[in-house]
Amino acid sequence: MSDRLAGLTFVLSGVFENYSREQLQTLIQQHGGKITGSISKKLSYLVAGDNMGPAKREKATTLKVPIISENELLALLPVTD
Repeated sequence: MSDRLAGLTFVLSGVFENYSREQLQTLIQQHGGKITGSISKKLSYLVAGDNMGPAKREKATTLKVPIISENELLALLPVTD
């Protein structure tokens, strides 16, 4: 669809309001982003949903990984009609 997220790596954690985790993974991949399951300093964003585990949030904060919401993720994508 686009390469808007090329070179970016994401971890999805928690329960999301408007999309399933699988739908968000697909969206990220369709726009050139990568999905991983672990938090590291190479991570671009932690996408935080409801009931996210505190350990992931703490590790992301310690490593200064930006924590964004589902809506902030969607704002990174190109606008479609």
